[in-house]
Amino acid sequence: MARPGPAPKPTHLKVVRGERKDRINKKEPKPKKSKPTCPTWMSKDAKAVWKRTVEQLEAMGILYEADQDIIASYAIAVVTYKQATKLVDEQGVLVEGRRDGLVTNPAVRVQRDQATLIRMLASELGLTPSSRSRLKTEEAEDGDDFFN
Repeated sequence: MARPGPAPKPTHLKVVRGERKDRINKKEPKPKKSKPTCPTWMSKDAKAVWKRTVEQLEAMGILYEADQDIIASYAIAVVTYKQATKLVDEQGVLVEGRRDGLVTNPAVRVQRDQATLIRMLASELGLTPSSRSRLKTEEAEDGDDFFN
């Protein structure tokens, strides 16, 4: 059963955003802060998105090995969105249906669903303008580096 209410912020985001100390779970398991390995099964295009995303997360100082699967999901969603957009551009928003009428191109739904997924994953990873505006990369006030 799902828990009610919004999902809690990840602890590492609470730390870099300067959340009050009493709201930070100091006993949370700490992920390994290292560069995750790009999955070999991803397409060439998805690997390019992966590489670009990992470089950005590393530059921001929020790259963790535990994020491998969410980064892979983000990369695949970006590639799928690009493919759906290409189909919509080529075929149009409306296409011939089975019974001679015009129907919405199924690629439009894929495009919309992937755009939603990309926004959600990008926000989780700290890649959107609003999520970046809440990040602080300096050390916590007490000098305690939470993820060492």
